Amino acid sequence: MKYFQLNRQANRQTQLQNFWQSMEQTQRRRKLCIVPIPSKEDVHAPITGHKFAFSALTSTVFSILFGMASSLASGTAQAQEPSPPVNVKPLKNKSATNQSSQETIPEHALSKELLFKLLSSDIAIQRGEWGSAFVTLLGVAQETRDPRIAKKAAEVAMGAQQINEALAAVKLWRDISPDSFEASQYYLSLMVVKADFNEIEKHFNLQLKTASKSEIPPLLHQAQRLLARMQDKKTAFGTLEKIVNGTSSSVDTHIVLSRGAFASGDAERSAAEAKIALALQPSSELAILSLAQALDKEQSFQAVVDFLKKNPESREVRLALATMLVEGRQLDAARQEFELILKDFETNQLPTSRIIFTLGSIELELNHSDKAEVYLQRYLKEADEDQDKNSAYINLAQVELQRKNTKAADAWLAKVENGDDKNTVWFNIQMRRALLMASDQRYTEARQFLQSVKANSEAEEVLLLQTETQVMKAAGQQLEAFIVLQAALSDFPQSPDLLYDFAMLAENLKRYPEMELALKQLIAVSPENPFAYNALGYSYADRNTQLDEANTLLKRAVELNPNDPYILDSLAWLRFRQKDYQQAEEILRRCLQMRRDPEIEIHLAEVLWAQEKREEAKLLLIDARKKDPSNELLKSTLDRLEIKLP
Repeated sequence: MKYFQLNRQANRQTQLQNFWQSMEQTQRRRKLCIVPIPSKEDVHAPITGHKFAFSALTSTVFSILFGMASSLASGTAQAQEPSPPVNVKPLKNKSATNQSSQETIPEHALSKELLFKLLSSDIAIQRGEWGSAFVTLLGVAQETRDPRIAKKAAEVAMGAQQINEALAAVKLWRDISPDSFEASQYYLSLMVVKADFNEIEKHFNLQLKTASKSEIPPLLHQAQRLLARMQDKKTAFGTLEKIVNGTSSSVDTHIVLSRGAFASGDAERSAAEAKIALALQPSSELAILSLAQALDKEQSFQAVVDFLKKNPESREVRLALATMLVEGRQLDAARQEFELILKDFETNQLPTSRIIFTLGSIELELNHSDKAEVYLQRYLKEADEDQDKNSAYINLAQVELQRKNTKAADAWLAKVENGDDKNTVWFNIQMRRALLMASDQRYTEARQFLQSVKANSEAEEVLLLQTETQVMKAAGQQLEAFIVLQAALSDFPQSPDLLYDFAMLAENLKRYPEMELALKQLIAVSPENPFAYNALGYSYADRNTQLDEANTLLKRAVELNPNDPYILDSLAWLRFRQKDYQQAEEILRRCLQMRRDPEIEIHLAEVLWAQEKREEAKLLLIDARKKDPSNELLKSTLDRLEIKLP
């Protein structure tokens, strides 16, 4: 997850000489962190292509000697980098734990020969010699009929990606302990990996025949979740239908079919099944959430709103609504919903830290610095040890940036833990710290600091170059920065970030042909990048040239990112140039509902001024001045329109 973006996906930069404006434009592009908060593992994950966690091996010998119920490792320690582990994750519940612990353990003497075999298998595992370990363990399991050793053999094979060997061990395990729930789950998971639909159907039909009425719904939901993993979605759903058809119709059967149909790509069938479930039980949270998933955004939103009117105490559905509002950039409404959720959680003594963090993030996006700080400080006090605090430190630094308190911001960023030498989040924070030094006019110190930071990938090398040129621009060395970027593009000619930065700097230096060439190359390199189309389209609109091409570019940008207020602002500015003042005003008012940004206010003010709505225009300009007194666009607009503010 990115917590800061260093002007790489901005929609435009109109005055790069003003460093604070550049910093504020960076703030605009931040991604809003919403529930769930990343774990420490997510934040500290190194960028090595893949991340695997292999648990420390528990000695089989000690497990047998002392009869300890140990959790055996699912992977093997290997000298070389391992390949992705088999995705076999048996579901665990109370019955699984109980039945596993009640397996019959045979009584057998721990002979020297047996001890030697167990020790040698453990040593082989530690050396990465899975084949030797597997053969030894499987042989011991056959000899002793000990289910624990059969399980161990299965897990060694799984860790080595050997499905057939794992299946052989699991079959032995089931033969030794035919009533073992855990062995049954391992077998089922392997059938999913092998895509053996017949065996999966047979397994669940057998389970359902002996299940009590209360056990049937969980089994059906488990079947749906397992089959959703399959590559052949059509066959998977057909198998699910066969399993469900063997049971009586109920709310759960229709919810299961709804989710299964959605997983197979049949949204129409999914919605139909969810509606039947809702008709059977109008207060079912699972039914409405399944329906919302199947409908389009507008219908989904309305369905959830209507459900909450009748079921205001529905916690999960209110969370879904709040998340929809965040995704739709309706942050004021989202905040109100999360405040209701927080009260509900507090009343029912549920963990509130994630909701508190989300509220802090929303307030930050709304530029409500004081409220954001209160929530984020509260989160730091209430967060559990396993919850990430780095994201809160970063957001608190952003709060201080909104207040233009660079020293306090840097103090918060200094608290962010590295965790790993190849931590990309930590690397990005160092880039931001260099920019903070530059904002205090410590340009030489900032560049020296950047030289001390090691890049571990091409992406980080590019980011270092971007940050260095930002420092140079802040120091007024724009031509030098232009030359550095030009040279950097020789090394990284396909880099979207460098192409974008080069184009924006070329525009600032009024080198429009080079700017246009770079943005067209960016569109060729990254045809799905809405900001490339937006930057070129806005530049044409702002210079009042090639408006037809600008229209094509900005329409494409809106198609790719329909809810970005700055892309919509660019489209509104084009409509203003085309003298379609009414549509320009409508779009800009919508933008302001998404984000009260000074530049959007300035653009709307000019549109209103052109329509003789002078008083409202002045109020917007006054508000923009309060937020950003040194804004260059504000100064140029006031001068051009000869407006004097009180």
